Amino acid sequence: MKSYTTGRNLAGVWTKNTNTSNLSYLDQTANDAYRHLCALKDWSFLEQLRTISTIGNQQFYPAPWDCARVKEISVLVNNITYTPKLSPSREHWDQLNLSKFTSDIPEWYFIFGGNSGAGMRIGLWPTPASSGNTINVTQKCRVVDLQFADYTTGTITTAASASGLTTVTGSGTSWTAGQAGLWMQITPTAASSAGDGQWYLVTGVTNSTTLVLANQYSADFSGASANYILAQMPLLPEDFHDTPWKRAAQGYWGKESDDEGRYDKFKAAADKDEGDLIRTWSAPGGDFVIDTGDDPQIINPNLVIRL
Repeated sequence: MKSYTTGRNLAGVWTKNTNTSNLSYLDQTANDAYRHLCALKDWSFLEQLRTISTIGNQQFYPAPWDCARVKEISVLVNNITYTPKLSPSREHWDQLNLSKFTSDIPEWYFIFGGNSGAGMRIGLWPTPASSGNTINVTQKCRVVDLQFADYTTGTITTAASASGLTTVTGSGTSWTAGQAGLWMQITPTAASSAGDGQWYLVTGVTNSTTLVLANQYSADFSGASANYILAQMPLLPEDFHDTPWKRAAQGYWGKESDDEGRYDKFKAAADKDEGDLIRTWSAPGGDFVIDTGDDPQIINPNLVIRL
């Protein structure tokens, strides 16, 4: 995986220009390329599940902050999952709401506010009667600019791999809630209490010295003093984390004197990545059709004699 900091440093090397003004230019062009890649298709890797709790007699709910588009809604009531239909039009929605009707069993939902998570609202019909039921929102996530530098202050002292435990404790750290969504790597070394070198998604920050991971750490260690990195990663599959920075290098050499064909080199590399991304991730759920190389024979059943 290549973090924002790693990708930016790579692009600085590729352009042979690490001036602050050039790095800012690379940030802008890389983020433009990143958003372009994410907008190419309805990618499965941008799909996430978010939850909202119902409030009795409240019909509308703000969409999750990182929601670009709602793909599906379901509501969990007494361990039963209900899947309301999307209201096909504003006229249909208004007809449903000519009179107020409350029930915990949803039949329709409607989205107000277009494609912006900041103003998007989710409406349920009938209006939920009770509080505390879970609205599951399957969504396409909004793309946040790559901009957060790697954070390495302090050390990791404990990481739990016991069943159900996903906490990591630090010493000398100043972790904040804004670091949820970053990825953590504990540096691997030859020491007995060292990291495994894998990246783990941080889902929450309990306090300045405690993180919550999406998955259990691979091995318990305590009383350690291990180095680590908290890093922002692109939402792209990890094999394509450097693709936006290749586009940024392409843009740089497109505006500079280039006698060595570096513009064409980076364009070809980025074009190949884009093609590979489309080929390998276009299938829903990441399923792939394997081509055996055989030439299938099609037999006309009308020409077959059955005995």
